Amino acid sequence: MHTKNNYIDNEIRFRQVHLDFHTSEYCPAVGDDFNPDEFADTLALAHVNSVTCFARCHHGWSYHETSVGKKHPNLKHDLLAEMIQACHTRNINVPVYITVGWDEFSAREHPEWREIRKDGTPNGASPLEAGWHKLCLNTPYLDYLARYTEELVRTYDLDGLFMDIVWQEHCYCTRCVEEIKKQGLNPENPKDMEALSWQVLKKYFRRIKETVDSIKPGLRIFHNKGNVDKGRRDLLEYFSHWELESLPTGGWGYDHFPGTARYSHVVGMDFLGMTGKFHTSWGEFGGYKNPKALTYECDLIIAMGGKCSIGDQLHPTGKIDPDTYRLIGEAYADIEAKEQWCFGVKPVSEVALFSAESEFPKAFNYSNPKAEIDAGAVRMLLERHVMFDVIDRHSDFSPYKVIILPDEIILDEKLRDKIKQFIELGGSVLSSGKSSLNPESNAFVIDIGADYEGESEWEQDYLVADKLGDENIPQSPMIMYSRAVNIKPVDCTILSTIRPPYFNRTWEHFCSHRNTPYTTEDSPYPAVVQKGNVIHFAHPVFSAYRSQGQQYLRDVVMNALDRLYPVKRVTVDMPSGGRMTFMHQGSKNRYILHLLYTVPSHRGENIDVIEDVVPIYNIPCKIRLEKQPETVYLAPSMEDLDYNWSDGTLYFVVPELYRHAMVVIE
Repeated sequence: MHTKNNYIDNEIRFRQVHLDFHTSEYCPAVGDDFNPDEFADTLALAHVNSVTCFARCHHGWSYHETSVGKKHPNLKHDLLAEMIQACHTRNINVPVYITVGWDEFSAREHPEWREIRKDGTPNGASPLEAGWHKLCLNTPYLDYLARYTEELVRTYDLDGLFMDIVWQEHCYCTRCVEEIKKQGLNPENPKDMEALSWQVLKKYFRRIKETVDSIKPGLRIFHNKGNVDKGRRDLLEYFSHWELESLPTGGWGYDHFPGTARYSHVVGMDFLGMTGKFHTSWGEFGGYKNPKALTYECDLIIAMGGKCSIGDQLHPTGKIDPDTYRLIGEAYADIEAKEQWCFGVKPVSEVALFSAESEFPKAFNYSNPKAEIDAGAVRMLLERHVMFDVIDRHSDFSPYKVIILPDEIILDEKLRDKIKQFIELGGSVLSSGKSSLNPESNAFVIDIGADYEGESEWEQDYLVADKLGDENIPQSPMIMYSRAVNIKPVDCTILSTIRPPYFNRTWEHFCSHRNTPYTTEDSPYPAVVQKGNVIHFAHPVFSAYRSQGQQYLRDVVMNALDRLYPVKRVTVDMPSGGRMTFMHQGSKNRYILHLLYTVPSHRGENIDVIEDVVPIYNIPCKIRLEKQPETVYLAPSMEDLDYNWSDGTLYFVVPELYRHAMVVIE
């Protein structure tokens, strides 16, 4: 048995690999080339200190001796046992992977366990299509899953569980329809079906937790659905930590992970950032990410206060790929040198982004459309180097100076009162679109100095920056790609006006190739208003930025934020492609400023690639602190930085930023 005696084991480990092994029964000689010593030595040389190994894969096969599951027909030995033993002798942790929602063997043997769509067809791939079939957790499959988990936890010295494909879609199987009718609900009502899906999921969570706790109380466990459920704090008790699946080249992009990471801190979850060694996404054999990209992704994870998990997939023969682990080893050597400044950290933020996604959680894994709102806001704040948290309605608002309510945050009575109290105590609010309306969507329930008069008649109109302009923003009308709401001024300051088009573009009347030109008179409904410490945008500016990426729109919004938040805790002068975080490491009584810079290039279809890392130089930084620091230095080089201290503000210049720089303030 391995010992756990270093500081890393007070939390989850920093340098992990998530090792897939989804291996068809049509693959011969499974595991025949597996060498336990070669496997574990390769991991150790790559600076890996935890590897998630596989018990059961999406094909439904187990890779160990089992009386409950079905061992892979072409595997001759207990692959899982050999992996655990070899890794533990080298002080490498081994959490274990179990598929949940996709299990092809079970789907074939028990078609009555499948999820059924509303049209009566099984949920999943069509009969002539390669792909998985979704199982319903409201069937006896859950009993089978619990028995399998119990056997595994009793039999093997595992260091945790990774339960995968954990979601429940709207299922119309016999059991689900009977259950919803029994509750007096309507299977034709999507809201009722969503409620049932959450009930089924919580039943699964409770069952697995009771099963594991009866054998190994406190065993680490994570349930993966491709993202975490913002706003569902009732689920936190079933997770020991979070693993934030966010492969930049797999469709998530480079700005997805930071938003979820900033929410993880708010709810108090220790977390892994999960990327992959693949050029694209999961399950890719022979795909290799550029080493510079993988190292940057790991640097970004630790800068956000997380630990690293890199996805890989073992070849069916069990032969570990040396090229993959040279790639991973390069990234993890970098992380190992830095991690002593990265454990036990908390972000220092004065701005909070209220998550739109948290108000509309879904029991299934398809992209939540409200996530696009969050993504636009996150991207704006990252590009302008604002330190921010992502919050939900359960969060404590008091640490923040500004709360952003993006596009569609409807205020029920409880949330209205909480926002009003925040404003009364001196906090500021930046709101947009239909945010700050009541549940009936017919009136603003916080005082923005204007009345709500419905949606604009114009599909697209134009914004004139006026008081939110600067030397970099055109003073001429700028196209707004999304429909505004009509806000009638009462006792507010108008910061920006709207210039309407001559008419909406339709088949009956249109002008030029795209949008109708603007008229010569401003609309009676303004674009942006301010009353005291509240600013409201008539347009859904954050979802618009996510879809259009209009720099001028971002700059107008950030200029509005500057009016509410003129004196910032941290200011750095970097290009928009730079990323900044400011962390406090309480156990060491020090702050760490992380600066990152690289520019992904778009190649292929939906693939962002990092190939060239270009240094930038002489980055001015200023930070407001409670007292003068004793020392300021770069880590891990331990190079001292010259600094000035004046009136509670620390000033210094980072001489060179090549991908990632850490400034430690003790």
